[in-house]
Amino acid sequence: MEMKKEFDMTELPKEPGFQVPEHYFDALPTRIMQRTAYASAPAASPVTWFRQFRTAVAGASLGVVFALSFLATQYYNTDPSAEEVMAQVSQKDIYHYLTTRVDLETSDLAEVPAVKPRESLEFLDVRSSDITEEQRKELLEEAYEYR
Repeated sequence: MEMKKEFDMTELPKEPGFQVPEHYFDALPTRIMQRTAYASAPAASPVTWFRQFRTAVAGASLGVVFALSFLATQYYNTDPSAEEVMAQVSQKDIYHYLTTRVDLETSDLAEVPAVKPRESLEFLDVRSSDITEEQRKELLEEAYEYR
């Protein structure tokens, strides 16, 4: 088995392996400028213009599609609003619902801005005897709570 020999820098040849002609780097910038500065610009091919036009048309069409879809969702909403739905319900149906299914008090209707306080009792068909009876119940409840 042969052992690998360690790498020794002193065994490398002293020559760099290539030579640069005299004054090469002194004249290099001038030669580069002569070749590039005075060279004619390459003519744009029709294919390049077509690609740019195609990209512009694609971008513009995407913008138009976005704008149309945005406008369609904003102005052509088919879902009716809550006001439209409530406008279709008759007053008779609302009265029937409130009298049969909901336990309302005058204070509940006082919180609703559409109902005026004087009309709320007429709307519920509340008699003054009912009010005095409710007042008695409340007074009795308060009396029992304090004891």
